[in-house]
Amino acid sequence: MLSQNAALQLLLLLATLATAAPNCPPLGPVFEKPRNFRSSAAIRAALANLTEAFQTRDADNSAAVRANITSYSHEVFSISDVDPVIFSWHRTAPAHASSHITNGGVKKTDADTVYRLGSLTKIFTVYMWLAQDGDVRWNEPITKYVPELAEAADKAKDDPVGNVAWGEVTVGSLAGQLSGAVRDYGLMGELTQTVDQNTAIQLGFPALNSSDPTLPKCGNSSPASSKSTPPTPPSPPPPTPNTGFQIPAYALEFIKGRPFQQLMEESIFRPLNLSHTFYNKAPSNLGIVPGPASASDAQWDYQLGDENPAGNMYSSIQDISVLGRSIMRSTLLAPVLTNRWLKPASLTSEPNAGVGYPWGIRRIVLSSVANGKRVVDAYNKAGRIGHYNSLLNLLPDYGVGFSVLLASPNLPANANVNLADALDEQLLPALEEAAREHAQDTYGGEYSNGENSSLKITTQPDRPGLGIENWMSNWTDMQYISVVLAAGYSAVSPSIKLYPTGLDTVVPGEMNRDTGRAATRGKRVAYKAVFEDLNVPSRTPPSMFSTDCGSWVSLTGVTYGSMPLDQFFFEVDGSGRVFSVENAALRMFMRKS
Repeated sequence: MLSQNAALQLLLLLATLATAAPNCPPLGPVFEKPRNFRSSAAIRAALANLTEAFQTRDADNSAAVRANITSYSHEVFSISDVDPVIFSWHRTAPAHASSHITNGGVKKTDADTVYRLGSLTKIFTVYMWLAQDGDVRWNEPITKYVPELAEAADKAKDDPVGNVAWGEVTVGSLAGQLSGAVRDYGLMGELTQTVDQNTAIQLGFPALNSSDPTLPKCGNSSPASSKSTPPTPPSPPPPTPNTGFQIPAYALEFIKGRPFQQLMEESIFRPLNLSHTFYNKAPSNLGIVPGPASASDAQWDYQLGDENPAGNMYSSIQDISVLGRSIMRSTLLAPVLTNRWLKPASLTSEPNAGVGYPWGIRRIVLSSVANGKRVVDAYNKAGRIGHYNSLLNLLPDYGVGFSVLLASPNLPANANVNLADALDEQLLPALEEAAREHAQDTYGGEYSNGENSSLKITTQPDRPGLGIENWMSNWTDMQYISVVLAAGYSAVSPSIKLYPTGLDTVVPGEMNRDTGRAATRGKRVAYKAVFEDLNVPSRTPPSMFSTDCGSWVSLTGVTYGSMPLDQFFFEVDGSGRVFSVENAALRMFMRKS
């Protein structure tokens, strides 16, 4: 029978644990990338729900969807060789299936149907620069490679309000949408080139004299000759200028001495075998060409000229998926360069959004992980041009992405991101669960040295990472000791979670007597532990400076003989079976039972 005092202490402890802080993983994946797409019950259920949702969508002729006049292709892809395509869906609007409407275009959409991309072209442009030249020049001034901008840079010294400070603009700030340059020059949104003077006056604008120096000159789209005032100084909050991709195209031509289109074809199209991707003027018989004949021909054929690197390209859903897969696989780039590319360049005024090179970044909080600060970063680029919408979205934590291409003579507002929202609601929780299932099947179980050291690894649906339980070393409770050493005080509710580092190395097997070479036995996989006392109260809502999620500060905070206590190594055989684990500091192998 508990004494009154002991019972009170127990109640206080239980009350504290009920409001305990959730687990705080480092940024990035909390499990290895899933490979069990076909066997995962969560994935199968999500795909069934998606099929039903798209069937319903394809019958919706409301203004929000306009299924009767909107054709689209949609694909979910992965870096897995076994399941490179997880889900695909193609919709041909009834209005686009008639030969007299499609003007020589396809009568039925499929994986090879070509659409226009709009600003999704910018991903190709930056990818091509990185494949050709890396990012070593990204902190250099653009005037070094586009000398025509030097004269314009001098004007900004006297009048920074009326002129872009090109001398302070770097190559990387252009790619990262941080240049402070005008959005376009004499093209998109320029009313003097899209409406006549009388119409402009009726809209409330003043009449302009033809000799006015601020009027854009037809056929001259050089940003250096622009009279537009800069929206911001260099490296500001991002205004997303199209000139930020036109100008690097000039620079790369200067550096490499070859035309931009040739560079694109040799560094991206041919290595990835993108047979249905075109820099300009794609054959209409490969594309979906919606709308009345005169309008649709113009929407399909018109070119952006010098702004082609910002929004002119054409591609198919299959080729866009190949592109996304190659980025996450680092097919054309060194992995470290890919990692630098998939990072924010700036924050925005929206707390869960940022911008990259030239990504739009969404920070998605997974509500299914109720007891963990689980944030998934999605790297996307959307585009719109004429009758076409596009979107590429990468989820590097899972090695999964999806692409959306749409065509309609009257596109619904945000049609591409609306499709993405419908997808993510089903897909993200399923991917997290599939990754957890894979981690449990691969790493879960009992490990022991057969004498005085052992531990158990488990996973929980509502918590991130591999959980370590019952960790004993030399008959000592390491579950408690490790958290005390990391925190610097006695732990009430010690928790240890392991997270993948992305580091592994091949482990050679025994020598093959016939070949004289070592046989490949498997690999050694590194995981990082986070030691936490979950007795720390959860800060909801969050404080201005105090936090219950600062685990990134304390990684490798405790070492023994120069080896980190929070580093674990798993030995994996050639079939993918885990057979042992070792803690770096304790230097103890424990075999899986």
